Parts: sequence; structure tokens; C-alpha cells
Amino acid sequence: MLKIYKISLSIMVGLILLYAFQGYYPDFITYFSNAFPPIIAGATVIVSGVSLERYWRKAKGRFPIVWLYFTCGLFLWFIGEAVWAGYTLILGVELPYPSAADIFWIAGYIPFFIALHLYVKLFGRALTRKNVATVMAVTVTLTVVVAATLLAPILGAEEDLVAIAMDFAYPILDLSLLSVALLGLIIFWKGKLGKSWLLINAAIVMDVCADILFSYTTAQGTYYSGHMLDLLFDFSYLFFLMAFYIHTKEF
Repeated sequence: MLKIYKISLSIMVGLILLYAFQGYYPDFITYFSNAFPPIIAGATVIVSGVSLERYWRKAKGRFPIVWLYFTCGLFLWFIGEAVWAGYTLILGVELPYPSAADIFWIAGYIPFFIALHLYVKLFGRALTRKNVATVMAVTVTLTVVVAATLLAPILGAEEDLVAIAMDFAYPILDLSLLSVALLGLIIFWKGKLGKSWLLINAAIVMDVCADILFSYTTAQGTYYSGHMLDLLFDFSYLFFLMAFYIHTKEF
């Protein structure tokens, strides 16, 4: 496991340095920031697919179905990243938002949520009512805070209704995933799958922060290809990749 941690840390440090000094190579970072997400997302799909193949052969009950939903969700997100890259790198559209990519990104939340729900449900007896109530209270509070934070800048930007809906949809959908993932973390925190669920939660938190910042910066007109917040999306895929790889080794 130490090897995957070292490789991942090296990638993260490399990405941070690459973005930190982007002023020296603005054209390259514009290209890289659009080309790299499909690569890291595709790698995550491959790792999830390998896990699916293994669980489909060896695991019993609903577990293979759970991983099928995980893989489908990640695949839809990968398609979204590829479409976005096509808009920016092939068609030359500077800021394709909203775009056809959003259809795949939004759709990806559905199977991913189902996967998390089914997984947690399999071991739901380990949860208490207090656990569930606490997580729900945290989720509702965060949703209200996020909505209140984004309300003024988004409405003040005079965006069309579709863009406004997207600005709010992504953070709220992220928080819905986080609510279920937190329950999973509570269940497995002290077990051998604790590392995997910690990484899954870390990945979703990255998405929460990234989508909030993306909604805010696009509303303010300050987002650009190569923005530092793009790192959060890349880190999210990397954390998912690590989580599913480690899960396969420890399950």
C-alpha cells in the first residue's frame, strides 16, 4: 500500500507545483488543465472496472451490483470530462458552461448515489439512530450554508436559469453523496475498509469545495482554464482511484 501512497503524493505535489508556476507557461497550463481531467478520470474508471471484474467473479449477494453502479457513475463523469475537453481543445470554446458535458456529470451522480446507498444499506445494522440523525443534521446545515453563500453572487451575475440551476445543483448533489459516504465512514472507520472510506469521503469533499468555488467564480466571471480550483477536481479523481484500489486489496 505504501507504493500507491507515494505515487499519489508525488502526483499531487507535481500538480500543485505545475499550477503554482503557471505564469511561466500560460498556454501549456490552459491545454493541460483541460486534457488531464479525462486522463485521471479514465484511470479511475479502469481501476473501478478492474475491481468490478474481481467482485463479479468472487463476491456474493448485491456487492457486485454496488460496484457496477460505482463504475457506471465514474464512467459518466469520465464522458463529461472528455466532452468538456472536446469543447475547449477541439472546438475552441473558452468556457463551455452549461454544456453537453453537464448532462453526463449530472447523470453520473445517480448511479454513484445508488452505489453508496446500497453499500451502506448492506451494513446498515452497525448504524444507530443517533449516527443517522447527526449526519442528516450536518448535511442539512451544510446545504443551507452553501445555498446562502452562493445565492447573492449567482443571482447577482444575471445568469440564465439553466446556469443558475447548475450552479446550485452540483454542490447540493455533492452534499447528498457526502451524507451517505459519512455513514459508510462511521460503519467502517475502525475496520480494514476504513482507509478506503476515508478516501471516498475525502474525494467527495474535494468535489464539494471545487463545485462551490466553480459556481462562485463562474458567476463572478473570474474562472479560467488553469484556475487553481481545478486541482480539487483532479485530487478528487485521484482519491477515488486510491480508494477503489485499496478497497480491492483489503476487501
